[in-house]
Amino acid sequence: MKMIQLKQVLRNKRFLLFTIFVPVIWYVFISNVQKGVLPNIVFGIAVFIGIIGNSLATFSKRIATNIEFYSFESKFTRYAVKDYLLDQMLVQLALNTLIFMAVLVFAVSFFSLHVTSSLIVQFLLLTVMGIYFSIIGFVLGVRVDAKTLDTISFPAIILAAMTIIPFASIGADGGFVDIVSKIQMIFPGYYYSDIVTSLSSGNAIDSKDVLLFITVFILNIIPLYFLVTRVRTIKDR
Repeated sequence: MKMIQLKQVLRNKRFLLFTIFVPVIWYVFISNVQKGVLPNIVFGIAVFIGIIGNSLATFSKRIATNIEFYSFESKFTRYAVKDYLLDQMLVQLALNTLIFMAVLVFAVSFFSLHVTSSLIVQFLLLTVMGIYFSIIGFVLGVRVDAKTLDTISFPAIILAAMTIIPFASIGADGGFVDIVSKIQMIFPGYYYSDIVTSLSSGNAIDSKDVLLFITVFILNIIPLYFLVTRVRTIKDR
């Protein structure tokens, strides 16, 4: 089942365009516009754009299209909506890994990005963030119809991107940026950026950042989990 779903996604031109091609373009753009930004920060932003696009556009619409069938199936089998979520998370892990590798190969080939052990840590952190955004995409898919998702997916991607872009690291400042940075602190992407900045700068990772990353991630996921568990009841009505 999971392999079939994975093959279907890879044949989807929407996935290839928005989650493979677009992140590469953003990597080129940011690398040329923000010369002083740490390479791993630029790389992380590009991969994030792919992961967010995959989760909030492609993935959420796929869920919205298929959830009625799986919700109906759950009435007659033991395959509950939460089982469907787990299977989809495994597919998303594979897709997000593909996004990471595609941007990495491009960055190493054309921008001489150095492959170091810090990239392994960054990959693990991005994997966790991929799960985070995939759960958000899943909730959107089961609560919002496909037509509405076409309308709101782009604004949702922009809002999600605003929670993870490290404005201080790319030289942005000012009153509005300061406000956005404060808001970012209630999302795990803020602490991801601090950890990666420390890694890229050769500094020791602050254990406080790791603890806050884990804590904020869990606190963000809990309400989303309860939204998922209510899906079956909503669909049954």
